[in-house]
Amino acid sequence: MDVDSLIENIADIESRTFSDAWSSESITDSIEQDYNVLFAAFWLDGDIRIKVIMGGPDYDKTNDTHIAIDKDNYVDEEDYIFAGYLMANVIIDESELLRIAVSQEMQRKGIGRALMKEYFDYISPSCVRSILEVRQSNIKARRLYETFGYDNISVRKEYYNAPVEDAIIYERKLSDVD
Repeated sequence: MDVDSLIENIADIESRTFSDAWSSESITDSIEQDYNVLFAAFWLDGDIRIKVIMGGPDYDKTNDTHIAIDKDNYVDEEDYIFAGYLMANVIIDESELLRIAVSQEMQRKGIGRALMKEYFDYISPSCVRSILEVRQSNIKARRLYETFGYDNISVRKEYYNAPVEDAIIYERKLSDVD
């Protein structure tokens, strides 16, 4: 899948997932920043592949990272279905998880957990903490973050629009990463 198709797929999931969805242009701008990193998840018959597409301080644009959870069942990536993504930034020794979403059709297959695990594996060598914000009503996402050791550290009142809602700020100290 080329980067333009990937951005279209991300924008589609964004529009179906978030009331404040990022446009294709916003996604492109984000992943072109040297301090941002994009993880794309692909699915085929129970096999999840996570690919670092671009960005981040340690990213080598000549050698994409491919991680297969089931390496014994390798299938050509073009046969895989794009399932979800995670975008984050890495600035000096901190990371902020900016976006994570899995397409509705691919939910409850472990894809969100696989993205989170790969994210932590990627940032652990250089970062001491990860932060994120999430809508107060997004219980499913909050549970995922809490299972990965994030702690609620503050609230930003009326941070989100459409609808107006508080943001919960989470932090995970990376010395606790499994």
